[in-house]
Amino acid sequence: MSHSFSVDLGGLIDLLSEHLYSGPEVYVRELMQNGVDAIRARQQQFGEGFSPTLTFDIDGETLTFTDNGVGLTEDDIHKFLATIGRSSKRGNIELIGQFGIGLLAAFLVSDQIELVSRSASGTKPLRWLGHSDGSYTLEPGPDDAHAPVGTRITLHARQGRAEYLLPEKVSQWAGEFGALLPFPITVNGVTVNENGAPWLNTEYGEAARREAVLAYGAQLLGAPPLDFVDIKTGAGQVQGVAFILPWTPTLERRGQHRVYVRHMLLSDQEEELTPRWAFFIRAVLDAGALRPNAARDALRDDADLAAAREEIAGQLRAYLVGLAERDPAKLRQLIELHYLSIKALAAEDDDFLALFMPWLPFETSAGSLTLPEYLALGSQEHPEIRFSSDLNLYRQAAQLALPGQTPIIRAIYTYDSTLLARYAALSDGVRLTQLTPGDLVQEFASLTPQELRETATLRDVAVDTLLPLDADARVSRFDPAEIPALAFARSHRDLARTREKLGGEQGGLWADLLGDLGADSQEAAAEVHFNIAHPLIRQAAQLSDGPLLRRVLGMLYVQALLLGQHPLTARELSLLNNGLAGLIADALAGAGQEQAAPSHLN
Repeated sequence: MSHSFSVDLGGLIDLLSEHLYSGPEVYVRELMQNGVDAIRARQQQFGEGFSPTLTFDIDGETLTFTDNGVGLTEDDIHKFLATIGRSSKRGNIELIGQFGIGLLAAFLVSDQIELVSRSASGTKPLRWLGHSDGSYTLEPGPDDAHAPVGTRITLHARQGRAEYLLPEKVSQWAGEFGALLPFPITVNGVTVNENGAPWLNTEYGEAARREAVLAYGAQLLGAPPLDFVDIKTGAGQVQGVAFILPWTPTLERRGQHRVYVRHMLLSDQEEELTPRWAFFIRAVLDAGALRPNAARDALRDDADLAAAREEIAGQLRAYLVGLAERDPAKLRQLIELHYLSIKALAAEDDDFLALFMPWLPFETSAGSLTLPEYLALGSQEHPEIRFSSDLNLYRQAAQLALPGQTPIIRAIYTYDSTLLARYAALSDGVRLTQLTPGDLVQEFASLTPQELRETATLRDVAVDTLLPLDADARVSRFDPAEIPALAFARSHRDLARTREKLGGEQGGLWADLLGDLGADSQEAAAEVHFNIAHPLIRQAAQLSDGPLLRRVLGMLYVQALLLGQHPLTARELSLLNNGLAGLIADALAGAGQEQAAPSHLN
């Protein structure tokens, strides 16, 4: 046996009107949307020999909205106005609104809707009176042969909703919703949408248009935009501008764009029409052929939307490529503003990586370079990216970098290592090398047999002096010769030094945890190389074992730690203090002996 659903129409109206829409103010949008659709229908069916208008007249707690669109026949009222859920498409005219659902929004502010309409087809005026319990009456309207074509809707504020009919609020909402409409909207005789879309106004030339668009952007953003991109797509017939933000947004706040559908505001928070990676823009776009969802607060996610988004992505990419050619300074400014966000997205999006990576600067031992600039300095036959994600190791490697050698990239910031790895993987033949202390040491030259003999005492004393400091001592030859010694941290070295410092100063849970982490390590915490190419090391090699040589070696070791900006332990600080005190004492003793010498010896 077949049965029909029993529908509580009053409950359905309450459900839809209270929960379909974001707030009571959307009744202004719905009234205007139905009016715009009616105007479009009249233009397409009967020509454009009239001046479209939308008017709000407010008197106390009564609001009257009037459009001079196509109007409604009796059949239209039964088919569209009183049938919830039926499309308002008329013939081949695709309209945005649906009278039945759209007009429900009026019940958010009024318990009764009075509609008087005269159709452009020549029928007599009709009066429809709808109630929030789902009932309605239909009767002939005022029998006035001169009654204008169009529709008049009257609302009386329901209890507690009078504030939504205040002229100042209606003016604000009507001006926002209809800002791009090509005909006037008036509230109590005052036009609220005079400016329109400045990017469409070419009457006074490109320079004037550009100035007007930038002024619009400054008002929209609250600050002058860095630049703007004109947007025009075939898919969805989208047209508008994308403003380049003059500040650094968070990735969580991306995609808050102002989108209109056929000149009527849809949303100020649209997220789907622009590509996900375009966080550095805020767009104002008007979609001529995209469809809104049922609540008309977002675009329907369909194939047309996807195609429009892809076209917009292509236009933004073309803008960035063109900017690199015509105004590289502005591109650098854009990258500086959005650097971390650009890196974050490039680390996970291959297309975005390919787009931005050629322009992202990296700190290197040869200065700030983009990767194409960096690779141009190295071997063209065997391109290589050399980097260090350890700050201390980078500092030491940078000291050793010589002109003509491949620079070292300082990849210590968030996403740097990931970006370099992804870039190398996507590039043909580029090798990626992450430096370790062993890599640098392998570049040191071994001592000749004669140098081994001449430095025997130096090497033995260095090992004996630094062993209590948990450091291995070596004598090597490396460039540049101006560096007397280099110290390299082993994997746990800085952890051990931090553990010792905390243990000596405050102890506690954190020091205990660090102690546990480094407890199993048996190797020396550091490796120091004294450079035989440096004159001071050659002089030290001529000294015999004694306090002076040990003091010199200890001071050079501490200097190497400081050059690498490693943390110093209490023992190393003591070595530094005692060494300085000893050297000062020796200098003062020598000066005293000179002063005490007989004058004829001076």
